[in-house]
Amino acid sequence: MQFQSLSFVFGFLPLVLGGYLLLRRTRFANLFMLAASLFFYAFGALWYLAPFFFTALLDFFIGQRIQDSDSDSYRKRLLVISVIANLAILSLFKYTGWLSGSATHLFAGFGIFIPTIALSLPPAISFYTFQSMSYTIDIYRRDFRPYRNVVDYLSFVAFFPHLVAGPIMRARDLLPQLARLRPLPSFEVVGTALFMILFGLFQKTALADNCGSIVEWVQRTTGKSGDPLPAGVGLIFVYAFAFQIYCDFAAYSTIARGIARLFNVDLMRNFLTPYFSQNPSEFWTRWHISLSTWLRDYLYIPLGGNQHGRLLTARNLLITMFLGGLWHGAGVMFIAWGLYHGLLLIAYRFLPIDVWLKERLGLFGKIIATIIFFHLICIGWILFRAAPHEFLPIWHSLVQTPQIAIDAFKNLLIAFHSAASGNASMIAALKTAVVETMRSNWSFTALLWGCVLFIAPMVMLDYLAYRRNVEFPDLYVRMPLPLKVIAIVLLLYGIVFFARREANEFIYFAF
Repeated sequence: MQFQSLSFVFGFLPLVLGGYLLLRRTRFANLFMLAASLFFYAFGALWYLAPFFFTALLDFFIGQRIQDSDSDSYRKRLLVISVIANLAILSLFKYTGWLSGSATHLFAGFGIFIPTIALSLPPAISFYTFQSMSYTIDIYRRDFRPYRNVVDYLSFVAFFPHLVAGPIMRARDLLPQLARLRPLPSFEVVGTALFMILFGLFQKTALADNCGSIVEWVQRTTGKSGDPLPAGVGLIFVYAFAFQIYCDFAAYSTIARGIARLFNVDLMRNFLTPYFSQNPSEFWTRWHISLSTWLRDYLYIPLGGNQHGRLLTARNLLITMFLGGLWHGAGVMFIAWGLYHGLLLIAYRFLPIDVWLKERLGLFGKIIATIIFFHLICIGWILFRAAPHEFLPIWHSLVQTPQIAIDAFKNLLIAFHSAASGNASMIAALKTAVVETMRSNWSFTALLWGCVLFIAPMVMLDYLAYRRNVEFPDLYVRMPLPLKVIAIVLLLYGIVFFARREANEFIYFAF
């Protein structure tokens, strides 16, 4: 079930809210919420519940055994069983098809046939696996005591607002909220929650999905054979996808936080104006925060973090980002994307370009550092989004972008020469120069205007939020009433006039 679907907005959500309000003061409230969450998750296919229950119940019982044991070796064995079982079920569904397909292709060259095993990927398996694993790891570290009520525990793992695409919540942050009797949210909280939902729907339907149409056009143009792209179109591709994935994923997280607040539950922020980052370390404190902190606390720091010299720190960063890339999906391109970001983290440690620019150029240096790093992020998005046969055409088109500026400059010189020779007025000559530039690069020009239309609003809103170190929906409580009304009306009109009519899934549903 999609957050942006009419069945969810006008059917499922009001019914669940109504049922919860009726049962809120009874012992059946969490049982009702659990049943609603499982219905929401299994709406696409009932079998999705099998791996979910395997993972959740395994960690529920192992967590209790770990807590009750005083034997360090026994506790460690239980933790190892939990981690191996969780990663095994995740790998079975997520990587079997890719590995068997690679083996089929490899051995076919030797005349050996190996069948490809194709398993459907249950939605959210990467998210609830990491969430459930953190539960047992925290119990093992004695950072958290397990809950004995299985309904409360399953409600934590299955809580429908964040189940499918996060944020990845820790038990210590979410389980106590769900297990207690919560007061009704205040009118201010409800107003903020509804604004978050509305803003998230605008991000998804009017911005992300339209940027996605540009990305899809470029990919259709390359075709299966990797046909060449016009100069500059590769740059438009990375800009469009950068904001497609950001607006898409941030929209899900914002809607999830808004829905949770209607039940008086606080979910962690998952994004914080990431494209204003000046270096990779800052980026990973602003992008997919729940995953980056999970990888930091349960992988990077246990490996040794940055405590044992530069070389071991570099190794730990590469391992962490390699596994972060692999978490996102099965494929060489996801692994390459993870390693690319690992190398960026290492490079900025040895050569802190942003620090050098800010020390010498002040505010202007900060702006340059932000622009440089944003484009480094965009290069990484080619690896994340493009199929292997699409990478070179997109890259080749991207590096040809300066040719467009050269062509425009040549047309401008011709215009000046024409005006100076008396063959045309300056205005007519400049008009001719602009028309010639647009005609010679029509696809780049058309896509550029599309990018500007659907990217500029997000950049401006994020800048307002960045200045105050919050996300834009967090500014709602600070707005005077007239500005709140204007913001709501503009978002509604934005959805009505610009939303794509297709029901496009959230990108991270695939992970």
